[in-house]
Amino acid sequence: MSVLKEVSLMKIRKELKDCIDYGKRIGWILSDIDESNLSYTVQMSSPIDGEVYIVEVIFDNYPEIPPLIDFVHYQTGQKNIPNAYPKNKDSFFHPNGPCICNPCSRKSYKEFVRTGPHGDWKLIGWQKNPKVGTLISMDAILRTIYSRISNPEFYEKRMG
Repeated sequence: MSVLKEVSLMKIRKELKDCIDYGKRIGWILSDIDESNLSYTVQMSSPIDGEVYIVEVIFDNYPEIPPLIDFVHYQTGQKNIPNAYPKNKDSFFHPNGPCICNPCSRKSYKEFVRTGPHGDWKLIGWQKNPKVGTLISMDAILRTIYSRISNPEFYEKRMG
């Protein structure tokens, strides 16, 4: 099933509106929405070590399927490389792909990309997957990414 571009844009605008003030207070830099590519970026820094992370979100067919979330290396602009991703003590930032290992991230599905760690998950109905937890909106997803790079109990700098 294909989601109309206007529907995806409306949903993302609402969800980003819910976190803009929070993001500004903690120093996020949110790009304008690229309406032709249905994408945007958020730059955030770890308060632990000052590392800069750029999160790229592509949201075609959202919310029917989860967004495509990737990290862009802040110096080289490269995507889909481990060195662009944070490293955690658990598997939220997963080295396979690399990806965010949660149903909220399209890259975690083998159905979408062969490096996805989960062949047992389905893109359609992702919000109902018990593993998604509260990560069913961009507000929750972005806040969780930030919390993972801000918590010394989880954060281990950048993937190598």
